[in-house]
Amino acid sequence: MFDPEVHDAISIQETENGNSGEIISVFRKGYKIKDRIIRHAMVIVAK
Repeated sequence: MFDPEVHDAISIQETENGNSGEIISVFRKGYKIKDRIIRHAMVIVAK
């Protein structure tokens, strides 16, 4: 599920199968060290 604390939504797409807020695709991976976010993941989210 999409979490704005960890992910950046670069696009939102309507899908028949996907649940709203479900991540469809990862454009760029994010990085985290312990509890600190180094880089947010860039994702495409279902509407």
